[in-house]
Amino acid sequence: MDEPDSLRSGLKRFNEDAVSLAPSTTDSIVVEDAYYSAFRADLESDAQDLEVESWSLAVDQHYLKKYTKETVKRQDVIYELMQTEMHHVRTLKIMLRVYMRELKEHLQMDELFPRLESLLELHTSFLSRLKERRRDSTQPGSDRNYNIQRLADILTTQFSGEKGDRMKENYGDFCSHHTEAVSYYKEQLHNNKKFQNLIRKVNNLSVVRRLGVTECILLVTQRITKYPVLVERIVQNTEVGTEEHEELTRSLSLIKDCIVQVDAMVNLHEKASRLRDIAHKMEPKSLGKIKDGRVFHREDLSQGRRRLLHEGTANHKAASGRLKDIVAVLLSDVLLLLQDKDQRYVFSTVVSREF
Repeated sequence: MDEPDSLRSGLKRFNEDAVSLAPSTTDSIVVEDAYYSAFRADLESDAQDLEVESWSLAVDQHYLKKYTKETVKRQDVIYELMQTEMHHVRTLKIMLRVYMRELKEHLQMDELFPRLESLLELHTSFLSRLKERRRDSTQPGSDRNYNIQRLADILTTQFSGEKGDRMKENYGDFCSHHTEAVSYYKEQLHNNKKFQNLIRKVNNLSVVRRLGVTECILLVTQRITKYPVLVERIVQNTEVGTEEHEELTRSLSLIKDCIVQVDAMVNLHEKASRLRDIAHKMEPKSLGKIKDGRVFHREDLSQGRRRLLHEGTANHKAASGRLKDIVAVLLSDVLLLLQDKDQRYVFSTVVSREF
């Protein structure tokens, strides 16, 4: 499944070439205290039974031979879903319980990552239900052989109802602020020596596993777009006509709808941000006349529920016959035609049209 445009546009790896945060030979070795020892134990507990590469390698080989090629593929993908979910929970825990803990304690910064606590709760619960289903599916007399036959009910619960609404809301907010979070981080990294030293200290912690801030933000932003691919592969290897196949298909639809709604929230946020940029670039004294005689001021751009729908460039033929470039800004209730003069927008001589 292709990633939606608004999400895909934000999913670029950010370089930190200007400031190297690799451990220096002059840096002192960071000794983990009791807190980070307990944190490490927590991560190791999450990873238990999910260390090997696939289900095919996790179960006994004589047990594996009992199953068809399709069943093996299905179990391998379910295992991949569980393993990548564990990795996602680990990333969220590193962001919240390492980076945010250190930033809040030492620099009183606590707004770099929005919705982290709620996201962690949602995914910890999801991972817990997946692992519980694995335990319930274990063969008698074995602690490693299992065959998960039902998964769709867990997916449906995660992406519908109250949990589904929370997934949309939390990812919509987090993904919307992805670019701002990375920009703020880079700004602090370049201009704030205390911030830079603290990040270097955190990166020296082995529990961080070389996951930098921008990598963490990117991984969280990407996660929701990974579910359709995994679930589609599970559907492909589930017997058609069964109740499980039908419910998996329904859960896949719920996941895709969640992504569409998250993308819509990101798009609204980006357009609201762009409208603020346009207002900031407007010449303060410039005025535009609407056909009914009202005057449009720069401040009117952000009044009420006015939203940016589209922005583009066009050519306008002036009274002199010459063509001049204008910027067309379509809002929810009015079309503005602007001209760029000396890095500032002014209203064009063309009269704005209200819809």
